[in-house]
Amino acid sequence: MKTAWFTACAGLLAWFAMGCSSTSASTDAGADGSAPTDGSALDGGADAYAPLTKLEDKVYVEFILNVHDWVFLDDSIATVNKVIDLHEQYNVPVEIYLTDPMIRLYVSKAPSLVERLKTSKVVAISYHVRPPAPYYSDFDWAGLKSMGDSELKTLLTSYEEHAIDLKTGQPTSDPGGYEFLKKTIGYAPYVVASGAGKDKVSTTLAEIYKSKGALFTLTHSDSGTAWGQTANGLLMRPETVDFKTYEIKDDVDFETVVLKPAMDQIGSTRPAWLNVKWHEDNFYTSGTPWGNVYYSDAKAKTMKPPPYDTSAYEPVPKKTDAEKATQWKRHETAMQYMLAHPETYQVISIRDLITLAGL
Repeated sequence: MKTAWFTACAGLLAWFAMGCSSTSASTDAGADGSAPTDGSALDGGADAYAPLTKLEDKVYVEFILNVHDWVFLDDSIATVNKVIDLHEQYNVPVEIYLTDPMIRLYVSKAPSLVERLKTSKVVAISYHVRPPAPYYSDFDWAGLKSMGDSELKTLLTSYEEHAIDLKTGQPTSDPGGYEFLKKTIGYAPYVVASGAGKDKVSTTLAEIYKSKGALFTLTHSDSGTAWGQTANGLLMRPETVDFKTYEIKDDVDFETVVLKPAMDQIGSTRPAWLNVKWHEDNFYTSGTPWGNVYYSDAKAKTMKPPPYDTSAYEPVPKKTDAEKATQWKRHETAMQYMLAHPETYQVISIRDLITLAGL
């Protein structure tokens, strides 16, 4: 393990030598949104500002919420607010990934939620894309890979500086993309969930995001992502196990049924990285709300070409009250469990990784 750690450090030093601007995580973060003072927060809860300056033989846990549901907007708004409520109650960091359509809808329909996203001390904002963006995974309806370098960079820059039209898939003249999210929250979203591949679309995207201030990118693979790995000039968010607790539908014992399979995957690897993930619609639907808009077969992800009928999202079943309660119980149990076992688990924020990397 020491050899792996020194190898990772060498990779980081090489990456730093490429040159990157200094970023203060504590300056970027909002200072408001304190946890409740009614005694409901557990003692020893993770501090969103606690610097992680060295790695120990622990499992580092990051809670991640991917937000993308423009179909059931009221449910999305209520869910994100409730997630923030819980994380403030337990003083546990949460990294929230927003798409271009979602941040623009929140700005126009839920300004108080936008303020919470900006100021809550437990929230860190990152960025991801969804259809109809042609650079979403396996969704290249625009033929990006066949474009010349200059044409490709111009188009991708336009997408990341302008709003996307959900019907045509084209960038509009309105402000949007990564740039709009950056200006709205007051700092460059830390992680971009595109740009980790090796094709020219990924490398061009990474160049654009890095120029706008992004620090991390990510990928999911069976072999995991070790601390210190890089892709296209961006540091990779580490991940030993992609922990999708929402995939278990029944109310079961968290430790033995939910957590044990993930820990079996991790085995004796230390330090390890356990990324606990939800989408906001996992709390209230039993399917991707916009799946039928952009795919002729949403499960097989058989892509439709534009233009798109944005009303064609049925049928997407809603969860029953009991099913909703199960998901919320599991989310809260996951936080409680990690905080109750500090000898094994340490909950962290993406800002801790920024501090650890010396950015």
